[in-house]
Amino acid sequence: MSKEKVANPNKIGIGKFWAWQSRGYSLAASVIIFTYLNLFCTDVLHLAPGLVGTLLLVSKVFDGVTDLFAGYLIDNTNTKWGKARPYEFAIFGVWLCTWLLFSCPAEASTFVKGLWVFLLYTAANSIFATLLNASAQAYTVRAFTNKIQIAKVSSFGGIVITLGCVIVSVSFPILMASIATTAAGWSKLVAIYAIPLAFIGILRFIFVKETVQVEEQQEKIKAKELVVMLKNNRHLYPIIIISFISQLIGGINVISYYFKYIVGNLQMLGIFNMLALPTLLIMVIFPILMKKLTVSQIISGGALFGAAGGVLAFFAGANIPLLVVAYLMTSTATLAPAYLTGLMLLDCATYNTYKGYSRMDATLGAVNNFTFKVGGGVGTGLLGVLLGAAGYSGTAAVQSGTALTMIRGIYGLVPAIGWLLVFVTMRFYKLDKELAQLEAKEAE
Repeated sequence: MSKEKVANPNKIGIGKFWAWQSRGYSLAASVIIFTYLNLFCTDVLHLAPGLVGTLLLVSKVFDGVTDLFAGYLIDNTNTKWGKARPYEFAIFGVWLCTWLLFSCPAEASTFVKGLWVFLLYTAANSIFATLLNASAQAYTVRAFTNKIQIAKVSSFGGIVITLGCVIVSVSFPILMASIATTAAGWSKLVAIYAIPLAFIGILRFIFVKETVQVEEQQEKIKAKELVVMLKNNRHLYPIIIISFISQLIGGINVISYYFKYIVGNLQMLGIFNMLALPTLLIMVIFPILMKKLTVSQIISGGALFGAAGGVLAFFAGANIPLLVVAYLMTSTATLAPAYLTGLMLLDCATYNTYKGYSRMDATLGAVNNFTFKVGGGVGTGLLGVLLGAAGYSGTAAVQSGTALTMIRGIYGLVPAIGWLLVFVTMRFYKLDKELAQLEAKEAE
């Protein structure tokens, strides 16, 4: 008797897998290029670091507010293309604004340059990136059939995105030396990345449709429901706190200053960024770890590595071997929140249904993105404030001892404190256990 082959419900087609990663890679590449914005503003446009930090902080706060409106908009969207899929076109806006931002004329007045930076940075993040991020959860749950598929596409997809981003993070600082020697050179350099990455980013929309039916209330979600959910779903708050802290750490973006002034070789940053490759091994074992550990335990363990790595980075100075070890440790901490927070938000949406609310996938994502972006803005603003307080000058060939010590402290000690706070916060996250109890009770 022949046996029919049973389809694996957890299998993801190779074409769908690669197409899904395209937009994530494109958006992540734009984030990498934005890490050089502070350096561009202070050392090319000659804006004061305190002014730059303030502009970007205000922009990020505004960005976080628009996330709340974006989530409400997406949760109430219903088109022939789906609920979240139509918003993928926003990737074109991200790259257009990124290129224009780095095309700011250096000869313009301080007012014009400040306004230029603020408006284009705000448009790229508060409008276009906001729509992409706010729609991510709703798109994911409608494109993949179960949590195993979502875990695979998040963890293994993270490997693909990281590999692609290594190309950008390695090549960008190297090309800076030969192309970005003037303001016009910066515009040309960013255009080299913006054009192809914008078209890569739209592939998800073209090849991945919303095919999974999700049970939800058919009537529109009212603002009152959001308030009630925020009041009663206590499990959301540890998630948004770790998002805030991890993005504050990432938003500081002091590494380009560190390699320019502490290591003394900005081009080496490109080679140094290749260290992202060994961290892929950690991402490969995420699905395996999830069979033995909860998501909160994985994030907590990574946070301890990050704290130790930050302390080591502060004392490393220009010692490359120590910097390598510190980088690997802090990267371990960064990976878990970056690729596992989405699963925690999906659990929050499931918890909502148990409590009789709408799932609110996009709204939960938007609330998280609000703190996500405000955290990044606080980090960016903190960088400018601390550099300004230490007497950093973008026109000086040699920085003062106080400024150099501040750069080391921002690079090492600030992240160390942040990761310790993440570890403490995860002690209060209990949703994984509570969901298991609710599911067991329902099965009885």
